[in-house]
Amino acid sequence: MKLLERVHAILDSVIGSGETVYVAYSGGKDSTALSVLLYDWILRRERKDVGVVLVNSDTLSEIPEMRKWTISFMKQYVEKLKKHGVEASYSVFTPKPEDTFYWRALIRGYPAPTFKHRWCVELLKRRPAMQIIRSAGSVMLLGHRDEESSARSKSLSSKTGFCPLSAGRCASYYLQLESDSWRVYPIRELRELEVWRLLEHYGNEFDLDKLFELYGYGAVKARYGCWHCTLVRRQLAHYILGKDHLYYEAVRLIYRWISDVPELRAVKNRGYSRHGYLVPEARSLLLHALRVAEELSGVRLYGLDEAKVKGYTLREILYELEPSEANRVVLEVERDYVDKSRLSKLEELRYPRKTTMLSIVDKLEAAAKNSDIRDLVMNVLSEVVKLI
Repeated sequence: MKLLERVHAILDSVIGSGETVYVAYSGGKDSTALSVLLYDWILRRERKDVGVVLVNSDTLSEIPEMRKWTISFMKQYVEKLKKHGVEASYSVFTPKPEDTFYWRALIRGYPAPTFKHRWCVELLKRRPAMQIIRSAGSVMLLGHRDEESSARSKSLSSKTGFCPLSAGRCASYYLQLESDSWRVYPIRELRELEVWRLLEHYGNEFDLDKLFELYGYGAVKARYGCWHCTLVRRQLAHYILGKDHLYYEAVRLIYRWISDVPELRAVKNRGYSRHGYLVPEARSLLLHALRVAEELSGVRLYGLDEAKVKGYTLREILYELEPSEANRVVLEVERDYVDKSRLSKLEELRYPRKTTMLSIVDKLEAAAKNSDIRDLVMNVLSEVVKLI
């Protein structure tokens, strides 16, 4: 395969003797393809002198099925390399509990991100990514491709070296020098069809069935990320995974809609918008909608259980602790936060005024009128009303 030869040549040029290679692994098709290409290179070149570390940035809001796959593949990958005498491991980096979506949306009242205010990118992606960059050695491989989007292509062009010939004909096309480290994009020019063919080629070496299932066997151009992402019109992964996961699509839409209602936002006097944080009643509806979605779908939000602060999980703080103890923990975590007026008290979130909540539900019912999952949205809202 010419593809293999091209990628192998790139790896030959950047991976020295005794090098530890870091691979940014998301669990998606591109980073999986990159990982198996590195595996193939190690075996064909008999490079047992190198070490491999898969590094994963977990927002604690990943779609649960993708997150399970990611962990299972990293374990499978490391085990296979070790059987060939190659030193291998994986590391997972997560945001601080107080930087998670659950804390920021429910405790601080952050509204749904917009393209003008993408607060989620900084807290859930960039800060954990800095931990990865600091941990990485002199070579990090990334599975970014030009074809993903025009924004991705522009970003890659701004980072990598100039090639006076054409795409893929210079080593600089794939390389970014950052401080004393190389960031390498070996599959930059691959088309999506080539990625799938590559993965099919390695289907006998690795168990990739779940990955194909997650992408609808290549029939849907889904991009996985946070289940609650409001920067997309539809989170296609929810549709691929079926009705159970569509309850989270319903909650994602609810979060978007309550953020768009001016009366459910505090008034602020500066910034690009005069609409500030979500009022407690809006956060309460979201809190209850999360619980309803878990119950109706049978799919648990792992981030609520894995993020811990002051010895308590976020689930315990938000749903289970006595309000006085939960409030104490919140104030202790936020002791240096200047605007404490925006912090929700747990009794406000758990026990809202029913008349106010019914008014919000009425607004959301109108917003859901043209949704393709209107029935599921209404189901979630009706169960929320029962809870309060």
